[in-house]
Amino acid sequence: MFPKLDYRKIELLKNEQEELVIDSLTHVISRQFIIKIAKKLIEDNKPFTLMILDLDNFKHINDTYGHLSGDFILNTAGEAIISYCQDKAYVGRYGGDEFLIILPNRIEYDDVHTFLEGLYERGKIFRKYYNDGERDIYLTATLGCATFPKDSEGFEELFTKADKALYRGKTKGRNCFIIYLDSKHKDIIVRENVEGSIIYSFNSAKRLFDIYKGKSSIIKNTMDYLYTQLHCSAAVFLTPDKKIITNYYDKPKATGLLFEPHLEMLLNGDDIFYESPLTRVKKADPVFEFYVNENGILSLLVSKLVAHGKCYGYIIIYEKQITRIWQESEIALIMFISELLKIELINLEK
Repeated sequence: MFPKLDYRKIELLKNEQEELVIDSLTHVISRQFIIKIAKKLIEDNKPFTLMILDLDNFKHINDTYGHLSGDFILNTAGEAIISYCQDKAYVGRYGGDEFLIILPNRIEYDDVHTFLEGLYERGKIFRKYYNDGERDIYLTATLGCATFPKDSEGFEELFTKADKALYRGKTKGRNCFIIYLDSKHKDIIVRENVEGSIIYSFNSAKRLFDIYKGKSSIIKNTMDYLYTQLHCSAAVFLTPDKKIITNYYDKPKATGLLFEPHLEMLLNGDDIFYESPLTRVKKADPVFEFYVNENGILSLLVSKLVAHGKCYGYIIIYEKQITRIWQESEIALIMFISELLKIELINLEK
């Protein structure tokens, strides 16, 4: 059992009613009052770090396992964060699957980084499985933060900069934390309309194929596009005759191990496979386990290009830096590009 939040120790909240201060599901401070704490610190000119934490793939958990499992994850995450923060920070729910953490008196990069490392690693709050009574659910989160008064002297701008850092973490593959640095993040534009960004990705992919249509360089340019678009470690295309076409930034080792039957064992009759962390990969085939270990691969996405029973190759996207949490929009983009590329390869062989 995790310890409960004793909000009456917080001077600003000690006279408030519990049902107003405490979020009933997560047991953290409610949105109204966590924002009130941040604004009071700014009013009193007390330095602090504001963190926005977003649970990864929460919609997928709700849609796949049901809202009871979703509520379990929210409740568990909230209580686990409280347990880690205790007297070090204030924890609140901003809305949905987003939490706010306020870390008073700590604004130096190294201090904030140490705190966040504990939240992700030593504290064992994220990057681990939680059992809801029926299944193990792997829980990760993405976090962005900014500091007062170094990054901003007002709440709205401070929140915006933390949100930019959060967005950067999402574009890197989620399951990470980003500390706002003006030199790196000030020009980030947060796309509020997720569907719009998917449409943008589809349209940009279509333009790529319009440019290189009918050209033998279409595969190489597609891999370069995916590498740039997904911010991944590498995008690899394996041809049926065992040739490797990839972006030139990171060529994988021991690629001969990728070919049949090992890829087919992984796909298990499907045209697409994705996983983070790689638990099924390691169970499916010890040879493939050797491959991912040899290359330090933490997350993997494979798409098979097949038409009329003929395989035209495989697209392989992998991540080495973090355990990337694949998003529906990314999977949809790979499927869309696989269809476009398959049409091009069929036309090129005519």
